[in-house]
Amino acid sequence: MQFGSSLVETPLLGATFALTLVILVGNLVAIGYWARAEAAARDSSALWTFVMLSSGYGLVYYVWVRYVRNNWEARSQPADRRERLVTAYSVAVLLAFVVGAFVTPPDPLTQVRTFPVLFVGSFVLSFLLVSREAVGGSGDPAG
Repeated sequence: MQFGSSLVETPLLGATFALTLVILVGNLVAIGYWARAEAAARDSSALWTFVMLSSGYGLVYYVWVRYVRNNWEARSQPADRRERLVTAYSVAVLLAFVVGAFVTPPDPLTQVRTFPVLFVGSFVLSFLLVSREAVGGSGDPAG
């Protein structure tokens, strides 16, 4: 069975493949916006920040240092709501890939079928992680 014919013969697989493609293209747009905002807030290069965030290792390092260890230099301006949303989006894509690698068999078609569902669950978790950082000492959201 060829991949192209299986997408046409199975409408659910075709729809999940298209949705996965939309999520991944949206991730490139989200990383571009996030890199520009992050570079502007830290007075650094947007290109270097984009390269770092678009690589899996760079994104894992950034999330670990910024949100888990909370050990990053101060920003000149706080992250607004849109920046927190695109951050959560990009972290959710990474988290969905990692979880998918552990919970699905090593079959690409099964991984494509489960990716949108894993992305939705990962988005909720990553948004909670990112917005937890945005809550100030008084309990009010920062943005």
